[in-house]
Amino acid sequence: MVDEVDELIRMLKDKALSSGVRLGILIALYYIDGYVTFTDLHRDLDIPKSSLHQHLSILQEDGLVEFKRAITPLGVRTVVKITDKGKTVIKKYLELVKRLK
Repeated sequence: MVDEVDELIRMLKDKALSSGVRLGILIALYYIDGYVTFTDLHRDLDIPKSSLHQHLSILQEDGLVEFKRAITPLGVRTVVKITDKGKTVIKKYLELVKRLK
């Protein structure tokens, strides 16, 4: 169990995962497994748009999410999706947390 705790701490020291907001975004995107609009994330997280953009930029810099402009039924929107790398990281995180029980 000590190894799992050490590995979990190492993961959470990474800039992208060191914020509860970013970790929450990744976990949500992992389970959604598709594109989510910036507007939906903004509404659900209830944080300033500038803060959300900053969090997403940090995740994108690490290759954990991708975001782009897309045409939706409501018009052109920014959409966000977890990458394969992001899925791998979150899957590992969730497995480590599960092992700690």
